[in-house]
Amino acid sequence: MIKDPKHAPLFIGSDIYRTSSYGAWHPLRVPRVSTVMDLSRGMGWLGPAQYVQSPRAKAAALSLWHDPDYLGALALAEQTQIASPEVKERYGLGTTANPVFPEMWRRPATSAGASLLAGELLAQGGIVYSPAGGTHHGMPARANGFCYLNDPVLAILSLRRSGVRRVAYIDIDAHHPDGVEVAFGADPDVLMISTHEENRWPRTGALEDVGAGTLFNLPLPAGLNDTEMAEIRDRLILPSVASFAPEAIVLQCGADAVTEDPLSRLTLSNNSHWQIVAALMEMAPRNLVLGGGGYNPWSVGRLWTGVWATLNGHLIPEVLPPVAQSVLRGLEFQNHRLGRNPPDHWFSTLRDSPRNGEVRPKVRDGLARLCARIQPEF
Repeated sequence: MIKDPKHAPLFIGSDIYRTSSYGAWHPLRVPRVSTVMDLSRGMGWLGPAQYVQSPRAKAAALSLWHDPDYLGALALAEQTQIASPEVKERYGLGTTANPVFPEMWRRPATSAGASLLAGELLAQGGIVYSPAGGTHHGMPARANGFCYLNDPVLAILSLRRSGVRRVAYIDIDAHHPDGVEVAFGADPDVLMISTHEENRWPRTGALEDVGAGTLFNLPLPAGLNDTEMAEIRDRLILPSVASFAPEAIVLQCGADAVTEDPLSRLTLSNNSHWQIVAALMEMAPRNLVLGGGGYNPWSVGRLWTGVWATLNGHLIPEVLPPVAQSVLRGLEFQNHRLGRNPPDHWFSTLRDSPRNGEVRPKVRDGLARLCARIQPEF
């Protein structure tokens, strides 16, 4: 249970995620944030006092990092529903990954607005959760990897404007956060740790990259299991954060590293994510937890709802109440084999069975190389 209701975690959301989609065949056609909102309410975990309506960021605020000409092109593409060949080539709009769709400005501007607001809300400390955030591939003047804007970058810059200097950014998405590294890889006041699948798009984030000395990339082999992730957590993530002593932690909690996700070959259970959330929330006075990848509506909804439970100290029941089960039974995963015969535990539980295994030499060796770089005090 929440220890102090006056300082309870805040959940930033919006119904725009309920009514918008990247298109019938895009991986982001599935309901994600709306599922987390509905499940959390169905569990009795999200009342009006903790829910914050996300603002939609304006171009002037987004230009804190993004190029104004690009922002203009993005807004015009939504208005006209057209991306010319020149716009496609220059800005990456109208591609298969970043298509033209009716809310292509409003939707990312809303998730970016949440991250900008989070930086302000955390000025005096606390915990903020924005599952719509985590669009870590966006570049200053280009859409990239399903990301039209880069809300993690904007969150860190907003924290800076609120007086925070040292920020730890941890990213456990299956894909490397190339846009965030472009922004902060050379900044000694930002600790960056990324665990991501090797040889997976965008194929950046090499083990050898050091940036300003506070950059730690750990490419991981297919089949990553819970035991290996626990080793990574205890030997790399937590000691690095402890040594860095950040004033704020931003955790990108992408849900695409679990077994059921169609866009990665990692095999974690959602327990690994929740354990990292629980450990990190005690290590800084300000915590922002973002969503990210995740393309199976059941695994994303269950994982991210469990994140909210973890942040609040709620016990996760073995069997969900009927109202919560009805949310999960109402989901569809159209045009994908995983949606044809979903197993019953996707409807009746939040917690996965642990997926443990051996710590393989490749994981152990990569960890050893990065752990050797951890300094007693950054």
